[in-house]
Amino acid sequence: MPTVALSAAMRGRAASLRAMPMTFVRPPCVRGMASRSRPSAGRRVASGAVTAAAVLAGAAFAVYCLDSRAGVHRWIFPKAMELLTDPETGAKFSIGVLEHGLAPRDCVADDEVLRTELFGRTLTNPIGLAAGFDKQAQAVDGLFDLGFGIVEIGSVTPEPQPGQPKPRMFRLPLDHAVINRMGFNSEGHEAVRERLDARMQRWVQRVLGAGQGLISNLGTEEAEEAPAKLRAAQLLAGYPVLDVSMLDAAGVPRSLKEDRLLSVNLGKNKTSREDSPADYVEGVRRLGPYADMLVINVSSPNTPGLRRLQRRSVLEGLLRDVVAARNDVAQHRPTTLPLLVKVAPDLSDAELEDIADAAEASHIDGVIVSNTTVSRPTGLLSRKHVEEVGGLSGPPLKPLALHALEVMYRRSGGRLTLIGSGGIASAADALDFARAGASAVQLYTALAYHGPGLPRRIKDDLVATLRAQNTTWSQIVGTGLAEVPAYAPDAQRVGLYPGAPDALERSVASVRHELEQLRETLGVQTHGEERRALPFALHKGDEDYATLLDEAHAALDGEAHWAATETPHAGVLPAHDSAVPADLLAFAQERGSTQGEALHEAVQQAVEVPQAAPGVQDSGKPDETLGGLEAQRAAPLPAAEPTRVV
Repeated sequence: MPTVALSAAMRGRAASLRAMPMTFVRPPCVRGMASRSRPSAGRRVASGAVTAAAVLAGAAFAVYCLDSRAGVHRWIFPKAMELLTDPETGAKFSIGVLEHGLAPRDCVADDEVLRTELFGRTLTNPIGLAAGFDKQAQAVDGLFDLGFGIVEIGSVTPEPQPGQPKPRMFRLPLDHAVINRMGFNSEGHEAVRERLDARMQRWVQRVLGAGQGLISNLGTEEAEEAPAKLRAAQLLAGYPVLDVSMLDAAGVPRSLKEDRLLSVNLGKNKTSREDSPADYVEGVRRLGPYADMLVINVSSPNTPGLRRLQRRSVLEGLLRDVVAARNDVAQHRPTTLPLLVKVAPDLSDAELEDIADAAEASHIDGVIVSNTTVSRPTGLLSRKHVEEVGGLSGPPLKPLALHALEVMYRRSGGRLTLIGSGGIASAADALDFARAGASAVQLYTALAYHGPGLPRRIKDDLVATLRAQNTTWSQIVGTGLAEVPAYAPDAQRVGLYPGAPDALERSVASVRHELEQLRETLGVQTHGEERRALPFALHKGDEDYATLLDEAHAALDGEAHWAATETPHAGVLPAHDSAVPADLLAFAQERGSTQGEALHEAVQQAVEVPQAAPGVQDSGKPDETLGGLEAQRAAPLPAAEPTRVV
């Protein structure tokens, strides 16, 4: 009985608990959560309004960023890339954004004053992208969307190669310049060909899809406004197999953009024979069918021996072989396949003229002037990375490229189509190149510093300038520059191009310019007395040195600094006192060495063990020197022997 009573009591207690209101069994935290889960109607409206405003603001910002003219693309994104990435990583990131359609676009139609004729084709504008940015043809359409009239991919080599070890690209931010030694890093002909072919097939599928939509809407306003698209779709639909030749039947350029050109830049593998045209010939045959224009790169400074192909004796034969291959590829095309060669700015005037002659003799269509420079012009503001090996691009390159362009245009008499490249960052730069003879221009480095809106800004400024002068781009080409900027490569920082006849003159001009700047900085008068170097007796083994002296004096002022004597490499100095001891000459003659060698040895001995020069007797009258050492004042040097000023 007690057990039955307990069970009954428990059942009663449970029943009483079930009858109690739920609020008595909920913990306080649960009650708080339940009360907060039902906000007031006003709060719900406010929260919805904030969410909607955020979505609208995000959408508006996205639309704003789609226009390449947006300020963020000029003032924020380039600076962020410069701070957060190295140059090569930044370029790869930009290519990825362009490849996936996330980059901004040029949303404005090009003005009529920018239209130009190039190789018999009309371009909506003369602003192109130089080779080196999209080496693997990954972002062709995204780059055209930025507003370029020409997009050049590459350089592309026959076989894949990694290029130079990293790091291999360096910013010079104060100069808005870049030094690179990429070394033709390429995925090879086949990878690039497959990418271009896939791009073409995607375009054909889009055209066919659009054509089917137009056919289903025949008679409507939409179909009547797009007869060209309808005809293209009908033509392409008749091909059983998608092939690049179908573009010719439809009258479509390889750029797949009306009035635009797709250019392919061809390079050589590092392991290929230096003087062989085989790599270029193979590139023409494999990639020529996908290009509106081909460029032979013989001027990259980062492939050993490549620049030697610019010598006329080699270049003319190479170009003839490449032209023959181009003719084979283009014989079934209704339009021409222009072939150009890209040259360096570090050549002498004579070499540039030789290239112009070789280009005409081999019947190529044009020249791109110029590639990067191996020199380091005076006036560079950046100090970090300036000593890195590689090609320099950006504004410091402009005077060199302009000079080379002016020489090429003058030599060819306008018979060769020239494309200018090198330091172009503004409409004023583009106009300088046009006046010097460029029918179109290309840029690259400036894009990294000024953002993807640069092509549109240059075009807008060009339109304003040309309309103010009541002229057009085509009309100013070759009208001539008022002044071609001087240029002076710095020979102390980089070896000059071998074989250039005026290389020494350039070097001397550069050094003299730096000395004058240093004198002005220090407040020294530049017209004061100039001291001659000490005289040195010429050794019979110093013939090369003597020749160098002759050239140096001729480069300085065209006058010899010595009087002619019976020997071709001797001179007579005016009588004067010298700090070189007379006994040192006898010491040098006994040793069979030059006075310079004897001087060097004497100085080395003096540094190691303080002592008088060889053969000098101590007179007991020491003289204090700056180093605190005791040395004997040297006797005057007799001026009877023929000596030479160095």
